[in-house]
Amino acid sequence: MHYERLGTTLLLSATLIVGASIVADGGLGRALNGIGGIAWFAAAVFLAVAAAGSTRCPQLWAATVLLTTAVAFVIKPSDLVFAVMGFGVAGAVIVWLAPSHRLLWATLVVALYLPFHIGAAIARMVGRSIVGAEAALRTDPPPTAALVPLVMLTAALGGGLVAQRLIIRRERRFGSHLATDA
Repeated sequence: MHYERLGTTLLLSATLIVGASIVADGGLGRALNGIGGIAWFAAAVFLAVAAAGSTRCPQLWAATVLLTTAVAFVIKPSDLVFAVMGFGVAGAVIVWLAPSHRLLWATLVVALYLPFHIGAAIARMVGRSIVGAEAALRTDPPPTAALVPLVMLTAALGGGLVAQRLIIRRERRFGSHLATDA
């Protein structure tokens, strides 16, 4: 699947570029952050197109949106531990739900994270503005460990791989027709 490979490569590159932007200072950091953000959004588009071609299951799309929204509102880009836990669980859950192309769906959750995270920040800003609180929106990358973007992808794929192994083991043990019943 061409779109999946391109989207995954772009997402991996974006996580590395965004990580580098956190380490870099000043104009270089802002430029890298912009490039990484564009690559991340492009990856989300390619992976969404690939996912749309893999299944027509609206429940899977709803689960993907729900899981991505949850990590976007809960996971701070500066928190390595929560990134590992949140994306690991999200990757495992979406792989468990996906009928095919399972790791594509785990990768898609990470790809959609940045657009959803930015949307969550805007929603918070609008909410604060409505209640009369300060409605500042941070535009610079947070001063976090540069590994967090890559950790999000690694954790989602790691959780997805664990779930996929459990699914395969269950299918071998009980037969594939029983593995999807429940």
